[in-house]
Amino acid sequence: MIILYLKLDNVLAFNDFEVSFSYPNKLRKTTIPNEHVSNIPSFRYKKVNIFMGTNATGKTSLMKVIWNMLAFLNNKDINVIKRILNNNKKESSVIMDFIQMKDNQNILNRVMVLYHKEKFEMGIKTLPLKPGDSYEKRKKDFDKKITHYLSYPECVQKFDISSGWNIVLPATDFGFDKVNFIKTNNKQESGEYLTILNNVLKTLDPSIEGISKINQADNAYIIKHENIDNIVIQDGMSILDIDYLSSGTKYGINLANIIFSIKKHRNGIYLVDEQFSYVNSEIESSVLSTMISLLGDDEQLFFTTHNTNILDMNLPFHSFYFMKKEKAHSTKTISVFCASEVENRNNVSAKTIVDNDLFATAPDTDKIFALANDPKDGDE
Repeated sequence: MIILYLKLDNVLAFNDFEVSFSYPNKLRKTTIPNEHVSNIPSFRYKKVNIFMGTNATGKTSLMKVIWNMLAFLNNKDINVIKRILNNNKKESSVIMDFIQMKDNQNILNRVMVLYHKEKFEMGIKTLPLKPGDSYEKRKKDFDKKITHYLSYPECVQKFDISSGWNIVLPATDFGFDKVNFIKTNNKQESGEYLTILNNVLKTLDPSIEGISKINQADNAYIIKHENIDNIVIQDGMSILDIDYLSSGTKYGINLANIIFSIKKHRNGIYLVDEQFSYVNSEIESSVLSTMISLLGDDEQLFFTTHNTNILDMNLPFHSFYFMKKEKAHSTKTISVFCASEVENRNNVSAKTIVDNDLFATAPDTDKIFALANDPKDGDE
């Protein structure tokens, strides 16, 4: 499955928000191979999507929306959509364009979920793809207004869409505060997974001498550390309950899981949100580079970061997105800009765009500096 487009209204913090994950023109040079649908070189999509922005600009919320839409498409549970609505007294909508392989045929799909007058309705369009197609060409057919919506029960009977995904969010999010080791299928996979765990955790903490699986326990591992007693980590235990290891090292388990999943092509879509808050920026760049190099055909990576050093990586401009929140009338609006909308020359660094604040996404720090002026109590 490949996600090409997302439009949101009254969903979490998003109002009249849209973002595209396709690009129209073939690149002369790129470090990301096969950024196109299998067997259709003219149908291009962005395999790597890196979102940046100051705090509370919607990066994590966007990851959650994509995650919930994928879950809805798979299990058809409308409660998954209900929990991402912002105000259930107002009309809400989610539009997603995506490609799914079905019966050896690439199918372009549009699913629109509309919440109106306290009821859910849905619109569905499908279009088989042909050689020479592009998203920009075929999207015109989809942009014709959907005039007939189905009730939610009718729609559930009519569409059969499945996809795989893997998502990691910060441990502060409910459901992501537990250790989740990957369950492997055979001895070879167990060995590969253990190698990745060792390499990642040893990089994050050079005092770790080795990691091994405890055969007598269910999905538990023991970490041998040169300075302290052995550390036993059991699947399902709270991340906060892991003693001795640094915060960044604890997050290394999530990073190892994603790297292994991408290497084995287990999921297709990978959502990595805020996993490097306690990790050295060079290590983050190395992990991201490894993830990208392991991506297979028709796979996508969505990645959020505050680390502007990522912009110096040798990636196409269209991989970088900048998010910001600004006041419009009486409400706050989130918008997103792709770096390639401003610049796409090979001899210009994407970091230059941020340093010059061309998207006006730099945080407003005036209130912080104002604290040094010793204001009177209650002054703003």
